[in-house]
Formats: sequence, structure tokens, C-alpha cells
Amino acid sequence: MMTSKTTSMMTQRWLAPVVVVAGAALLIGVGVVGTQELPSRSEQAVTVQPIGSSVLLCPEPGTGGDLGVRVTAAVVPGQPGQDGGPGSAGLETLPGKESARSVIKQVGEQGQIEAFGNRLPAIRAYGEGSLAPGLVADQWGRDPSGRGRGMASTACAPAASDFWFVGGGAIAGRKTRVLLVNPDDTAASVDVIVHGPDGIIEAPAGRGLVIPALDRLTVQLDVLAPGVSATAFHVIARTGRIGASVDDEQRSGLDSVGTDWIPQSAQPANKVYVPGIINGLGARVLSMVSTSDNDANVTVRVMSAEGAYEPAVRNSFTVTSGAVLTVDMSPAIPQTPDGALPSTLELTSDQPIVAGMRQFFGGKRVQDETAFSAGAQPFTGPAAVSGLPVRDATDVRLAITAPQEDAEVDIVLLPFTGGKDISPATAPRRLKIPAGTVKNVKLEAPPGVDWFTAIVTPTENSGPILAAHRVREKSRYGDLITGYPWSPLRIIVEVPTADQNAGVVMRRAAASS
Repeated sequence: MMTSKTTSMMTQRWLAPVVVVAGAALLIGVGVVGTQELPSRSEQAVTVQPIGSSVLLCPEPGTGGDLGVRVTAAVVPGQPGQDGGPGSAGLETLPGKESARSVIKQVGEQGQIEAFGNRLPAIRAYGEGSLAPGLVADQWGRDPSGRGRGMASTACAPAASDFWFVGGGAIAGRKTRVLLVNPDDTAASVDVIVHGPDGIIEAPAGRGLVIPALDRLTVQLDVLAPGVSATAFHVIARTGRIGASVDDEQRSGLDSVGTDWIPQSAQPANKVYVPGIINGLGARVLSMVSTSDNDANVTVRVMSAEGAYEPAVRNSFTVTSGAVLTVDMSPAIPQTPDGALPSTLELTSDQPIVAGMRQFFGGKRVQDETAFSAGAQPFTGPAAVSGLPVRDATDVRLAITAPQEDAEVDIVLLPFTGGKDISPATAPRRLKIPAGTVKNVKLEAPPGVDWFTAIVTPTENSGPILAAHRVREKSRYGDLITGYPWSPLRIIVEVPTADQNAGVVMRRAAASS
């Protein structure tokens, strides 16, 4: 059930530049401390520190008898704060009938918990001290040929209080669930607000949900909003903090014709990118929601390997406030006889929006599988995904977009083996991405490994990037496909500096005299 493996350190040239301004900070919770407004006379109000604690939540391993699920974690080496003394990290189940654990003892090491047909509680990845910076965890599942056939994956995300997911539906044959995980010792109160094609749906059963301490709660969309064809979820923790995930499954009769986790969307913004549009036949259905009180006017730009352009069709939309607008963007995306090419959409709006995409795969009038992408924002720090599978019929590709200016990145793989031998990291593979283009590269792990962690680090002078991966397994029952956009590693935190007030010192001195 549990395997742990050490991987050698990567060189310091992968270190993201970080400036520590001054002072020491007490890092609490998951290591995120918000900045507070200080008097204008203080020009240096914030210090930048490596995080000292990290918690990532993985939603639901072992959901079915034939579904093989693996939860993986890694502490990506070469990050600031990793040489600052002792630390601990690993994977562990929350309390339940079954339990499992995997301990990570040093930087660069990886671990896993497997749930092949066993229903386990939710899993948390934790990192403390020097093993908190660079912690990443992911969940991957596969059923190759059963009634629930499909491939599904999701990033294990930090506990938080505000989430957006764009996708899902409750029509016949389709099942969407919201999974809420509470990692803390006190109960959390949560609202699940559902947006539909006509606006916010009155769903009292989604308000004031109580998630007990160290427990989880599942909310079914067909209970909240039966019959709705397109949705977006705004999940808000009114008290406490939670992990939130959404999975989606569609069946034709008794057979699954598409299953995956819906990635978390970036917070509402006037410019949103949708990376990870996967090549292949099938519709590419974009969904958007205007989160303000006003309708949003949205224009579209497409980026691909050939460059950026404004499409001749489906290049602008009006999104009604609060409503979910869905449109098949296939006519706007570059095509070949084999279907869409890898692409990224840039959405520019006069109102804040959130976005997502559902991608269909199969032949003419045949649906074999679905996968999702989500709105994202560019980043300049390192990013990683663990648990990428290695199988004879599996192809793993990474799409990197340079949305604003030329970008340059190093790609490194950390292989994982179940034996006792240490698998060293691969040499950096440097890749240049011209502004406005998408590079789609195949990731090939060394032979004899079980899975691997892929790490992307922009070089010092690189422009910001977007990254998304795709896993595709060839099958006589129909290809299995999954993937999602990447988020940057959690490495540093901004902490307010506390200046001593000379007036308070003088008053105290006077009072004591």
C-alpha cells in the first residue's frame, strides 16, 4: 500500500530567485499569512520568507472496485528554505475505517499511497519546516475496460476558503459531485453556489453545509439542481478552511463514455487563459461566467504552435451576469483531419470572468472519453506535477504557452521506482517558446520506473508561462485521456514586518518611572 523513495538533488541552477527582505516570521496554518495595511510612512512593510508549513488535500481515492487510484507526492528540490534545518513531509489518510501512510524524509524524495479497489478516506499531503517549500501532490486513477472505464486525475490543492469550478451537469446519464474535505480539528461551514445557463440557481440544500472536523462531505448536483445542462460552482467556506474538488462522469446506458475531475479555475479576472486544449477529434466546449453584476463583453485570441491570431468566427461573446455561457470553440481552433491541435485561449473581458472547457474525444458520432481544462493565469516560478504514469500504451505530453513574451524553461523529470535503488533526476531539457505560441513536447521517463514527477522552471530572463499536461492511453475500448493546467509551486510567503512604535516605548517608560 505504501512505498517511499529517495531521488537525488537537482542542481541549484533551478532555484527560483527569491529576495528575503528582512526579519523572521511565524508561519501558521498552511504557511500563508496575508499582508496587512500599514501606515504610509513605512515603505518596507513586507518580508518575503520561505513557507514553513504546507497542507494539500486529495479528494477520494478508491471509489470503485475496478478503479486503480494512486496518490503521489514529491518535495521538489532546489527551492529556497530547504536547507533551513529539520523538516517532515508525507501522505496520510484522514481518520476512517481504512488508513495508509507514506513518509518523505528528505528533499527530492517521493512517496505514494495506492488504492486499487479499496475505498480510502481523503488523503492529505503535508510538509513542515525545510520540507514544506516545493511540496506537490496529485491523484490519478484508471479503469481500462470496465463499466466505469476512464482515466481521471487532479492536483491536490491547498486548503482554502474560496474556489471556482466551471463545468458539470445534471442531465440524464451525467453525474457531477462536489467533494468537500475538512483537514482541521473544528467543523467548517460551507456554501456551494450553483450557476446555470439562466443565472444563479436557487439551491437551499447547498447553503450552510457543515463538514465535521477531519471529515468530508459529498454534494450531488442532481440533488441541488436536477436537469441543469451546464454549471459553474462557487464554493465558499464561511467558517474554517476546506479542500474542494469536483468530479464528472457521463454514461451511455451502463457504460462510461467520459469521466474526469474538473480542475479548479483561477479567480475571476478581466483576462483569463484556458491552456491545455488537447489535440484530437471532438467538440471543445468553452464555458464562461461573468462574476460581476454586469454582463461581460469577451474577446478571444487563439495561441497555437503557429502563433497567435483572432479567429474569424466565435471571436467575441456577451456573457450575461451570473449565467453560464457555453460554446463549442472547435471552429475557432486550428484543425487537421485528426481533429484540433494543441492550443490556448486568451479571453479578454470588460468584467471579471471565470472559465473552463470540456473536451470530447472519439470518432464521428462516437464519444469515448472526456477531459477538462480551466481558466488559469501566467506564472514565472517553478511548477510540477507528480504521479505521471509510465505504461507501454501511454503517451504523456506537456504544453507550454508563452502568452505575453518569449519564454525559456528547463524541464526535469524525477523518476520513481518501487525498489531500493535511487532514481536520479534527468538532466535539464531547455526549451524556448516564442511569444504567442504553444510548444507541445513529449515527456519520456527513463526505462524501468513506475511513474515520475515533471518539473518546469522558467529561466531567469524568461517571460511568464502557462503549462498543462495530457496523458493518453491507447486502448481497443477507446483511448483514455486526462490532464489539467498547472499551478506554480508554493515556495514563499509575504509576511508583514512589525515596526516598533517609539511613542509606545516612551509612554511605557514614563509609566514605569
